[in-house]
Amino acid sequence: MSLEELKRTVLNKAKLEAEEIIRDAYEKAKNIIKEAEEKKKAIIEEERKKIISELRLEAKLAEARREARLIIAKAKQEIVEDIKKRVREILENMSLENRRSSLKKLLYESLEELEKCGFEVEGILIHISPKDKDIMVDILRELKINAKIVENPSLTGGLLISTSNDEVSIDNTYEARVEKILRTVLIEVFRGV
Repeated sequence: MSLEELKRTVLNKAKLEAEEIIRDAYEKAKNIIKEAEEKKKAIIEEERKKIISELRLEAKLAEARREARLIIAKAKQEIVEDIKKRVREILENMSLENRRSSLKKLLYESLEELEKCGFEVEGILIHISPKDKDIMVDILRELKINAKIVENPSLTGGLLISTSNDEVSIDNTYEARVEKILRTVLIEVFRGV
């Protein structure tokens, strides 16, 4: 399965799950508001008899609406965290063949970007996850590229390339790519929600 297919599969599944969670959250929110409105009617009748200001009633309804918005916001945050967790699991369990293919593609993209900007490819620094070091050494040998590999344990995968003087760096780590995709996808998933 290619990275694009994997991305589409994860994103489609995440969107479906997000829609379900949001529907549930909206149902809960509607019930809270309905219950608050029923309480409001009862209180209005009672308050009429007692001649108490309706402002207290509006404050209670506003509090119910605020609570509903908080429930929806919490559900959205849970969706985002769940998507990130699932994507991390998929990336961590990627087969060696898929990981090699992915790293090679990311390397090509990064080198192409460097060359477009007028920078030399020779002597670049490639920051990678320690578990990808052997794969990257093999890829660099295959492509006959002279580069320095820098192991970075904080990376899940992918690569970050920089020129030898750190003048330019290109972040093609899995983390950066996931964040970029999430920003785009979540706008779509939560549009009109």
